[in-house]
Amino acid sequence: MAQDDTLETDDFAERLQLALNGCNLSRSQLSATLGVHKSLVSRWLSGDVKPTSYNLARISEMLARLKPGFNMTLWTAPLAEFEAFLGISHSAFSPPAGDVAEAIKEGPKTNASLQVRNQPLRWAFGALGALALIALAVWGLSTTRDSQRVAAASGANTTAAIPSVAVLPFLNMSGDPAKDYLGDGIAEEILNDLGNTPGLQVASRTSSFSFRNKSADISEIARKLNVRAVLEGSVRQQGNRIRIVAQLINAANGFHLWSASYDRKLDDTLAVQNEIARAIVVALTQKLAPPRRQRSIEPKAYQDYLQAQYFFNQRTGPGLRQANELLKDALTRQPDFAAAYALRGHVLMLFTGIDDQLRAKEAMELTATALRLDPDNREALDTELQQALRMWNWSLAARDGQRLLAQTKRDALTYNGIAFYYQYMGFPLQALEARRQATQLDPLQFAYRNNVALALWHVGRVREAIAAAEATLEFQPGTPAVLAELCTFNSFIGNIARARDYAQQLAVLNTSPLPVPGQNASDYHQQLAIRQVREFVTNSCEIEIAFKTEPLARVHARLDRTNRFYASASDLGVLYARAGDMAEAMKLFSQAYEHHEEWLIWVRYDAATPKAVLQDPRWIALWRQPKLQDWQRYHDRIAADLAAVKSR
Repeated sequence: MAQDDTLETDDFAERLQLALNGCNLSRSQLSATLGVHKSLVSRWLSGDVKPTSYNLARISEMLARLKPGFNMTLWTAPLAEFEAFLGISHSAFSPPAGDVAEAIKEGPKTNASLQVRNQPLRWAFGALGALALIALAVWGLSTTRDSQRVAAASGANTTAAIPSVAVLPFLNMSGDPAKDYLGDGIAEEILNDLGNTPGLQVASRTSSFSFRNKSADISEIARKLNVRAVLEGSVRQQGNRIRIVAQLINAANGFHLWSASYDRKLDDTLAVQNEIARAIVVALTQKLAPPRRQRSIEPKAYQDYLQAQYFFNQRTGPGLRQANELLKDALTRQPDFAAAYALRGHVLMLFTGIDDQLRAKEAMELTATALRLDPDNREALDTELQQALRMWNWSLAARDGQRLLAQTKRDALTYNGIAFYYQYMGFPLQALEARRQATQLDPLQFAYRNNVALALWHVGRVREAIAAAEATLEFQPGTPAVLAELCTFNSFIGNIARARDYAQQLAVLNTSPLPVPGQNASDYHQQLAIRQVREFVTNSCEIEIAFKTEPLARVHARLDRTNRFYASASDLGVLYARAGDMAEAMKLFSQAYEHHEEWLIWVRYDAATPKAVLQDPRWIALWRQPKLQDWQRYHDRIAADLAAVKSR
């Protein structure tokens, strides 16, 4: 297939040859360093194809190690400047005349009917017809030996046998790191558009974006994400103009299924994203996605929204605050911007503490507005469900849960919401299955994998929970929460030596000096809070070991010394019950009810809860309280629905 330009220069092959000669590198060395086939390097050097933005970044990184100061902008700089940086003369490395003559004789190895670079896509069917030709040309993937190679590259699992794609973050070619958000935002919006396409499997954002700045080739990325194709691209903003380049790559052989360039005004960014998404659907599925009605979005509001997404995904306090301010500006400019309402509602939910009723109310109102403007907004639906569960609004939680279950196109985020729904409504086995589905669709999402481990622990499958937690720890080694989980799980089955090993790893995390107050009070309190949370987690680990190695009286004393600021009353109640103090346990459960702790529901179904708790008259009386009786009615309805489905 013809590959479209990824650079605003037509002499890349010549520049690459100059760079190789200037750095004394051979084609074989370049191929081995990048982990690509030598034939692909030969096609780069012949001018037949140009590297994708991903491989372009890898080539540049390699050259920077040999020629310090080499950067991406040199590929589009004047040729004289490129040569001057390498310290070479262009004429010294010009190809022999015979090679040029042969190339002219051979002609470009492309099919003119498939070229789309200089024909920007329109909503008209004429342009989509050209893309249909591309689809017809590549659909043989599913019926030829290519499909076997795709299956082999993907571990021969079933997801890769259907049209499937991963969207990588678009490379920022603007020369300004502050514009990284634009490439991320464009990629994420394309991903969301593709995610709504029936019959197309799309790798989640978290898994796809985890390959940012990683030295992995396309086949490796596709294998890990279990997809047949990978979309990558670049974006360059200059004033009010934006240039977006997108390439859809066949993971089986590294060649292109489709590519296009778009030179537009910044105002047209939203429309271009949708055009790219529809073109990919054609190239992967041979189907034309029905046109989606586009709401007109004020350009600066949309740019603020993309930048807010960038900061939101950092999941830090400063990042969330910046996202919140940007979203407020976006909504001032565009008061009917559903996606901005949804994202701001999620941001405020993450800021909300148990007693922060004002912030929680505002988050609920924003989310409700998003759903009123766009009833199918998945982020708003998932956020509203989590808010409802936190606030014990069982009727709203049930409504949102049923809406998630009714969705025929389920992504990882949908399954994550379904898992929370089942977990808090008293169906731990169904929650476990939903969490596994989320992980299957988003295999590199740390939180989803850890949730599987916790769900296994919750139903009493401790050894499986240990294996799942160990696999999770490989993603983020040294994570205190996972180390504490592994300490707890191993202690529970009597593997004390292993539990103590995890306890020691936790203790090492607390050896850093205590923070010293400085001019930045916010940083000081944040560091102190982190230290205190780590100490609490370490103490929890030691308590679990103590249950197996010390008399219950000493375990009880440890519990009495626990810093309750970071502990839920529900969890502490279970620990006191295990230590034999049922009176204190019931007191804590009553506190959990008064504060509407969502974890109180878990106590009833947790495998670690002593049976004596569930048989205690005080516990039985607690579950006769109005809010829990209300919960019971919705629980029974869900149970009836599940039974009806099972009997069909």
